[in-house]
Amino acid sequence: MNPDHIVSALAARRPKVLVLGDVILDRWCEGEADRLCREGPVPVLDIERTVDAPGGAANTAANLAALGAEVVLIGVAGDDEPGEALSSCLSGAGVGAGDGAGGLVRRPGKTTSVKARMLAQEHLLLRVDSCRPADEDEAREVADRALAVLDTADAVVVCDYGLGALAALDRVALRRGARALVVDARHFAGWTSLGADVATPNAEEAAALLGEPSPRGDRREWAAARSRELEAATGAKHTLVTLDTDGTILLGRSGSPHTTSARPAPEQNAVGAGDTFVAGLAYALAVGLPIEVAADVGQAAADVVVETRGTTACSGERLAVALSGGPVRSVSALDTARAGARRARAEGRAVVLTNGVFDGLHRGHTAFLEEASRLGGLLVVGVNSDESARRLHGVAPEMAEDDRAAVVAALASVDHALIFDSETAVPLIEVLEPDVYVKGGDYLPEMLAEASAVEAVGGRLEMLGYVERGLAQPVDERAER
Repeated sequence: MNPDHIVSALAARRPKVLVLGDVILDRWCEGEADRLCREGPVPVLDIERTVDAPGGAANTAANLAALGAEVVLIGVAGDDEPGEALSSCLSGAGVGAGDGAGGLVRRPGKTTSVKARMLAQEHLLLRVDSCRPADEDEAREVADRALAVLDTADAVVVCDYGLGALAALDRVALRRGARALVVDARHFAGWTSLGADVATPNAEEAAALLGEPSPRGDRREWAAARSRELEAATGAKHTLVTLDTDGTILLGRSGSPHTTSARPAPEQNAVGAGDTFVAGLAYALAVGLPIEVAADVGQAAADVVVETRGTTACSGERLAVALSGGPVRSVSALDTARAGARRARAEGRAVVLTNGVFDGLHRGHTAFLEEASRLGGLLVVGVNSDESARRLHGVAPEMAEDDRAAVVAALASVDHALIFDSETAVPLIEVLEPDVYVKGGDYLPEMLAEASAVEAVGGRLEMLGYVERGLAQPVDERAER
């Protein structure tokens, strides 16, 4: 299918997707570890920054919303601080998480499942999981809420991480009411009788279904050789085995299997990429695309998010570029960014704007932009032209404006990067009318020429904190240089 036709089909309408399952808060605790603990030979991590993101079924929902779907997420969280953090993350991503037909079931005295990663200067030291199973009352409420909205959804995604949120689900009613049903489960044996449209086991899960050890060597060849056994074991119309760095293989009931190839990426960047794949797959099925094309869409979405460390989402704009075979990001014209902002608002997503010179991009820049992107659903970055940078700092940047903008645009956290020629971002604010304008935390709001412009368009000013690179540097230096 022609990539332009795929992009057009994905953009033609906004599907409604119901996501059911186990939600998790992904938490990243970052800092310095330059000394050992007296109690034992382990490093002491002085936490300087904590970043939260939706995980598990919540990450699948956030990715669907970023792609442009109307999302109903139903799962179990707690009435605690992580639950509030997860709810805030979902709201920022355009996913409703409150009470009502959809949303998170949050009971007093209950805790939220958290996967916390401890990092020192970007190196993972430890992951701490504090996950708890849903109780019977919570599972029944999930089931009741699911059935109340089932017939309104274009597609349903089941995300079973083994935490019990789906234990009371009426599977007969689910199968009868779901138009397109995707199952992503840690233990697929419990879902065989459902008769899903698509099952998405990874290689280890697929091997477990057959009572075999994890395959070694060519995993595609292994899956293709066991096609009939795996199809019977999943009970699904289509079985799509995900192979992380090796892409995926769609086991066909007739003809040759359909395969996809993954973009190489560091292992630490792959957190949540499987959720993104399922989101892209489900979105494509919800708009009526064939299963083979849906697999390609899911792979393209996953390729986008592995460009950045951490749990991130793939936007519709990034997906369109990836499907077109170009670089994951490209420098935008102002009109393109303005059109993207309008689409984002129509889809209920907030528009975030920041700006700077970005000369010699380093991890301080990327951390700043990743944090800025989490404040809304679309991040636009203004990159000062060579001439405006010279006027600001008295010297020309080391990197030319086109190169600086291209490097910023290549970041997965950035939806649009554009070059502008003024000393302040006021002209960009007036045209783009951002919901949030972001600057470094060592500025006072009254020091910014942009403050009144942001207020005039009905937006708000957000001041971010500090993130260190080799030597301590404030956020404003990262953003301005």
